[in-house]
Amino acid sequence: MEPPLLCLDTDVLIAYLKGREPAATAVAYAVQEWMCFVTAITVYELLFGLARAQRAIGEEDLLDVLDVLPLDRAAARRAAGLHDELIRHNMDIGIKDVLIAAICLEHSLPLLTLNERHFRRVPSLRVLTPPDILAFGMTSLHPRRG
Repeated sequence: MEPPLLCLDTDVLIAYLKGREPAATAVAYAVQEWMCFVTAITVYELLFGLARAQRAIGEEDLLDVLDVLPLDRAAARRAAGLHDELIRHNMDIGIKDVLIAAICLEHSLPLLTLNERHFRRVPSLRVLTPPDILAFGMTSLHPRRG
């Protein structure tokens, strides 16, 4: 049986790198038990943080074990429509989060994030939090839909 698929948001990866619970345990579990991805946007955000801080906390090593999903034409098209829809409904979540959400939607991937407030605004995006992942590990049930 193939492992479940999951995209990891920037905030949970930073929490993992800094040892902040429950995200640190959830990411460690997910990377071992799930097939995990990050978006090219998340790679940018992590590397930008590294450049600004001018000190590494393990970003490169973490990125080496994750598959990167690109912002391709299909995801860009979806992001444009999604961003327009969110703005029209006064629910804008910012361009980087829109791009991350669109890439996840294009690949039919749930997103593990600490920013549940933003991402729950995105229609059809399955949003998971660290407690969801930890509950999944304890119960072996499929993750709930967001």
